[in-house]
Amino acid sequence: MPQYPDVNPELQRYVEQEILPRYDHFDQAHRRDHALMVIGQSIELARKLGVDRNMAYAIAAYHDTGLCEGREMHHEASARIILTDTQLQEWFTEEQIRTMAEAAEDHRASARKAPRTIYGRIVAEADRFIDPIVIIQRTIQYGLDHYPEFCREEQYQRMVAHLKEKYGRNGYLKLWFPESPNAARLEHLRDIIDNETKLWDIFEEYFEKMKENTPLRIIRNATTADIPHILPVFDEAREKMQASDNRKQWINGYPSAEVVQNDIRQQGGFVIEDNGQIVGYFAFLPSPETTYKEIFDGQWLDDTLPYHVIHRMGAKHGAHGIFSSVVAFAFDRDSNIRIDTHRDNVIMRHNLAKHGFSYCGIIFLLSGDERLAYQKINC
Repeated sequence: MPQYPDVNPELQRYVEQEILPRYDHFDQAHRRDHALMVIGQSIELARKLGVDRNMAYAIAAYHDTGLCEGREMHHEASARIILTDTQLQEWFTEEQIRTMAEAAEDHRASARKAPRTIYGRIVAEADRFIDPIVIIQRTIQYGLDHYPEFCREEQYQRMVAHLKEKYGRNGYLKLWFPESPNAARLEHLRDIIDNETKLWDIFEEYFEKMKENTPLRIIRNATTADIPHILPVFDEAREKMQASDNRKQWINGYPSAEVVQNDIRQQGGFVIEDNGQIVGYFAFLPSPETTYKEIFDGQWLDDTLPYHVIHRMGAKHGAHGIFSSVVAFAFDRDSNIRIDTHRDNVIMRHNLAKHGFSYCGIIFLLSGDERLAYQKINC
C-alpha cells in the first residue's frame, strides 16, 4: 500500500482499514486500484498547487464510496458519507469537512457546473486518467454487457456516440488544469475519434476478443498503486536473465520502486495487463536521453529527429509476446524508437533483431556501464 510522508499517518491507517475495502465490492472500473490511482494523482496535484495534502488524500479516498447506493447519484452519496463520518473530525475542522464533501459531490465528469473549489478540481482531474485504448475497450465492454442484442455495427455506432458525447471536441468532459498530462492524452483520443478508419480498426481489434472472452491484453499508464505488482515482474525478469547467463544486468535492487515512481511521475511508466492482471512493465520516455548524447564504435541511424526510448522492460513467467506488444505500442506513438541492452542479454538482442532494430554502437550509462544501442525508424 503506498504511503505518503506528507499525509497524516493515522488518517492513512484509517482509510486503509475502513474506507478502501469498500471499493472491493464495486464494479471492475471502480475497485480499490482505481481509488489508489485517484489518491496518487490527487496528492501529486496537491503538491504542485501547494494545497492541503490531507484534504486531497481524504477526498480522493472517499470520492466513489457513494457507489454503494448506485451509480447515478453516487457523487451525492459520497458527499453524505464524508459529512456523516465522525472519525474525520479527528483530523479536520467542520469547514474543511464541508469543503471535502463539496469536492466529492463535484467530481463527476458529467457535472454541468465547474467544481466549487480547487479541491473539487483536483479530484475531478485525478479521476479522469485518460488512456485512449483503455477507454475504447471499456466502452466496447459496456456495450457488450448492457446491449447484448446489438449487432456488430450497432455496437460500433453506440461506441462512437458515447465517445463523441463524452470525449469529443464538443463533449462534456472538462479538464481543469491545462498543463495536466491528461490534456495531451485527451487530444490523442480526440484524434482517434476524428479518424473513422483508425477508430474502426481499434474496434475491430478488440470487439471479437471481448465478445468471445478471449484473453485480452491492454497496455496502460502505470500508477503508484501498481508498484507492488510491478516489482514482482522485475524479480521474475531478473530470474530469466540469470538463467540465460545474463548476471550483470538489473543488479543491486535495480529497477527500484523509486525508479518506477519517477517513470510514473513523467507519465512514462506503463503496465501490460492480461485479463486485468499485470504481467509486464516498461518505461516509454521522450527524447532526449542523456546517455544517448554520445555513441561509440558506430552511429545512430538518424541523430536529428526526436525519438522515444524504451527502458526497463520486464515480463512475468508465462506471459508471451510482451516484446511484440511493446514494440507495436511504441510505433503507434512514434516512428523513431531507440533502446539499449546489456551485451549478455541474448534474449533481448534476439528480439531486437527479429523486430527490425539496427545495432548502432555502444553507449555508457551514468554509472559508466556499457550498453549496446539500437534504433528503428519507420517511414
